[in-house]
Amino acid sequence: MAHKFGGIWTQKKLEILEQYLSFYAQALKNQGFCLHYVDAFAGTGSHNPEVNDVQSPLIPCEDLRGSVVTALTTSPAFHHYHFNDIDPEHIVALGKIRDEYPQCKINITQLDANDFVPEFCSRLTPNDRAVIFLDPYSTQLNWETIEHIAKSEKADIWLLFPISAILRLTPKKEDGLKESWRPIVSRLLGKSDWEKALYKPIEKPPISDLFDIQDESNTAARINVKELELWITARLREVFAWAAEPVLLTNNGKPLFLFYFAISNKAPKAVGLAKKVANQIIQKYKYRR
Repeated sequence: MAHKFGGIWTQKKLEILEQYLSFYAQALKNQGFCLHYVDAFAGTGSHNPEVNDVQSPLIPCEDLRGSVVTALTTSPAFHHYHFNDIDPEHIVALGKIRDEYPQCKINITQLDANDFVPEFCSRLTPNDRAVIFLDPYSTQLNWETIEHIAKSEKADIWLLFPISAILRLTPKKEDGLKESWRPIVSRLLGKSDWEKALYKPIEKPPISDLFDIQDESNTAARINVKELELWITARLREVFAWAAEPVLLTNNGKPLFLFYFAISNKAPKAVGLAKKVANQIIQKYKYRR
């Protein structure tokens, strides 16, 4: 069974991921660490780049072609691979892929990613290092889960942040915000006071009517896409040792995801090397359409 979803952004993210995994495994292969690759939303492990009829109304259905097979064919190999998905049909498909790669140590779990990731991070020892790929289908990933990775100080992440969902959940005018959407945005952004950051008062000249009564309405407008990107980047840098500027992935010219890299290891040498390599990879794709 192949996952139906994807587009040009899919190939771009997979090429970025593949290049970093190759660098990471090569750089650490003689350092004595046990290397783990983690895919928290592993899907079926293959993809069919079509639009799924049951895709989320918030985000065009994304694909995971790739991430599973890309990781399994990376050279040098990781010591352990961890593929998680909550869908039982996806678990069956992942099991078949495991049978195709008997030389790899593959663990498959069927959990909510927000339960799986903290549990995995809690088991990391000083001898472990990990790359965690977070590619949620829509709005499933809690900010709290991202913070668990940052606190581990042993994992790098590649994160597909669903900026299109944030844009749809936060209309341009603040008075259009639906009350039912507020907790979703708070969960995604990890802050309850996000509204103050995302909405700014509209500056307008005072207008008086015939009775000299001025318009004192407090309508506020949402910040633009670039400002939102900068705010999310700053949020990641609050919790990680370092986070790169993202690659903006688009669909027909519309923002879809921000593809982020971040490192949790605070050691200056580790941060310096990761920063150099991640920036080199990202700059190759940042403006490629």
